[in-house]
Amino acid sequence: MLQAGALATLAGALRPGTPALAARPASLFEMDLDAHLQAAGAARAGGWQTTPVLRAPRRFDLIGLRWARGSHAEAEVRARRRGGRWTEWAPLADAAEHGPDHGRPVAGTDPAFVGAADEFQVRLRGAPRALRARFVRALPTATAARRLGRRLRRRRGYARAAQAGAPPPMIMRPEWGADAVPPREPPQYSAVHMALVHHTVNANDYGPEDSAGIVLGIARYHRDTHGWNDIGYNFLVDKYGQIFEGRAGGIDQAVVGAQAQGWNSTSTGIACIGDFTSVANTPEGMNALAQLIGWKLSVHGVPVQGTVTLTSIGGGENKYPAGTPVTFQRIGGHRDGCNTACPGNGLYGQLAALRVAAAQYAGTGLSIGTLKEIRGLVPVDISGALRFQDGSSAAGLPIALEFQAVGAYYEPFANVVTAADGTWRTTVTFPESGRVRAIFAGDAARGRLESLPQRVTVLAKLSVKVARRQFRFGKSFTVRGTAEPADTVRVVLQRRGRRRWVRERSRVLRVRKGNFKVKLRPRSRGRYRLVVQAGRVKRRRSLRIF
Repeated sequence: MLQAGALATLAGALRPGTPALAARPASLFEMDLDAHLQAAGAARAGGWQTTPVLRAPRRFDLIGLRWARGSHAEAEVRARRRGGRWTEWAPLADAAEHGPDHGRPVAGTDPAFVGAADEFQVRLRGAPRALRARFVRALPTATAARRLGRRLRRRRGYARAAQAGAPPPMIMRPEWGADAVPPREPPQYSAVHMALVHHTVNANDYGPEDSAGIVLGIARYHRDTHGWNDIGYNFLVDKYGQIFEGRAGGIDQAVVGAQAQGWNSTSTGIACIGDFTSVANTPEGMNALAQLIGWKLSVHGVPVQGTVTLTSIGGGENKYPAGTPVTFQRIGGHRDGCNTACPGNGLYGQLAALRVAAAQYAGTGLSIGTLKEIRGLVPVDISGALRFQDGSSAAGLPIALEFQAVGAYYEPFANVVTAADGTWRTTVTFPESGRVRAIFAGDAARGRLESLPQRVTVLAKLSVKVARRQFRFGKSFTVRGTAEPADTVRVVLQRRGRRRWVRERSRVLRVRKGNFKVKLRPRSRGRYRLVVQAGRVKRRRSLRIF
């Protein structure tokens, strides 16, 4: 165990399977609490016990707990600056209530924001083993907060002029500091059929300038303490009406989060920053939530009102075994699908009004599904859905697909007809990278609808051929290959130096009918590497000149 109050810096001090803190930034640190509980002299199996006032290794803004697997406990925390006023006792939500659809639940709690503090107390009921406090320092500097405030005011100024169907004003990942906590792996995509509302269960007395730091702190905790790929929520909304992009992958994409075990692949998760166990969310927070959900569900061709039946994937915190069909409201609370009190009684009681408000912000009912990167000129499936807010039939209606290459105008690309349920699907071959959108031209009863465009990335399918791997010094050798789609490729010949590869030749070649060819002559004997690049795609070949 670590000494009481010591900073955890060694991977060996952590339990197996816990990401090593030694490789983490100083903004995330931990402290052993077992010795302090023993010193308190209270029986762990009894009622609530409270630690003495403890001094953290350094100043922090968010705090959570970790304990050994198999332990069970309820926990609350309060904090203060040394000599200052205490915050209210904040409950720490069980981390197992959130999480990916697959994998073991986290043993411990989610973090609570307490503001800038360096002293704390923990109140426990239960008998957790190997108890540790995990701290996050995340609040931006005053200068950074002022810059963010100016950007938000500018956003509000032009938000009124935004076009119908555009997303509401939003603080994107780079603006709240997500570059400091990049995802471990690329995002996963699935489908969005509903929205699940959460609360973060932290103190409600934060200022608007604190919200970006709270989001950054939650992201650090989810990624580096829970070991998740990224922040679990798809979006976050504070009580002042500020909306934050959450998990990476695109706000208009069906990104799979880690916010409701067993339902992540069929829902989008929005967390309201604060504790709404017994109080309602603010009018500003609810209005922003309505705008966000109205836009987000419309992007995916989903109505904001009514019900949908989804199939549970299961999981330890899921209310329903895997394979169970469950009927949800299109806008629901986390507790509807999982064993949790989230989003609190106060906020849960506001969901009925939220469904009505979100309908006012619903945009077009035409959508295109997620498009992933495509390698080469190959046929791919593209699909979407057409929905009308008045519930009228969308069967048998013509949908035109338009494609826009980089720097060009939209041009007709393909046509398809909707099925009986309003969905459509077809197969196309994209000639290059660009954007695609779907158009419903309208009819006698309904006006024109246009989907939000989807970005299409077509990567070159690249191959490189060299006659052999060894060549006599003074002789040229031929490099041949194919690259499609590509106008040019860059061919670089590198020689191995003492410590690094040194560029010896570099040629940009035109690709004609998908083929390229070049002759190269090395300047000396040694080990060589041939690097061929078409856009973001690279191929390497090793050579030896003797």
